[in-house]
Amino acid sequence: MKTTTNFIKCAILVFAISFTSCSKDGDIGPIGPQGEQGIQGEQGEQGPAGEDGEALGVPGPQGEQGQQGETGPAGEDGTNGTDGTNGVDGEDGNANVATYTYDLSSESGATITVNATALSQEVIDNDLILGYLLKNGNTYTPIPAPIYAFGLGDNSDIAVEISLNRYWMFFYEVGTENLKSVTAGQLDELKLIVIESNSTTSGKSSKAKTLSNLKSAGVDTNDYYAVMDYYGLAY
Repeated sequence: MKTTTNFIKCAILVFAISFTSCSKDGDIGPIGPQGEQGIQGEQGEQGPAGEDGEALGVPGPQGEQGQQGETGPAGEDGTNGTDGTNGVDGEDGNANVATYTYDLSSESGATITVNATALSQEVIDNDLILGYLLKNGNTYTPIPAPIYAFGLGDNSDIAVEISLNRYWMFFYEVGTENLKSVTAGQLDELKLIVIESNSTTSGKSSKAKTLSNLKSAGVDTNDYYAVMDYYGLAY
């Protein structure tokens, strides 16, 4: 009985020693073969756009301006258009002078008004305006005039008033303020000469300077033909 008991103790001791030895770490075994690749997962959502990058390059400096081309030839002067309801085409003038002709052969009365669109406010304010009445087809008389002979045995004083687009003529008995009518056919035409002022001043001073220049050049503004000859204009 005692022998059996010792045998059992010995068996238990051997089992404990074996269990303890197995519980300790042993040598690392060889790496096993790589497993198969798993199935690819679904694609994720697209992320937000990134910030813009810098420009590819810096603009170069501006080149120098090229030389200016030659000036082309000047165009020809245009002709004057028809002026006024009872006027005819204006004649061509030179660079700073223009003439306008108006038919008065059918006009009558103590006051005669001519529609003259050439008389803009700028022209009235700054330019010299000379008026001449034609009678009998060959005699131009400057107006305003103290005495105007119609050639019919009577005389009249003629006053002039200029306003925007209008040229007014008033006929009076000589030396009085009594209006005196003219009859159709006594007058042939009115001729206006507009001389543009080249002065840097304006108003009455510019007109006075233009008159002074004509006088210095020996031109009598009461003489229609002298004025036209001076500016090289056709009668």
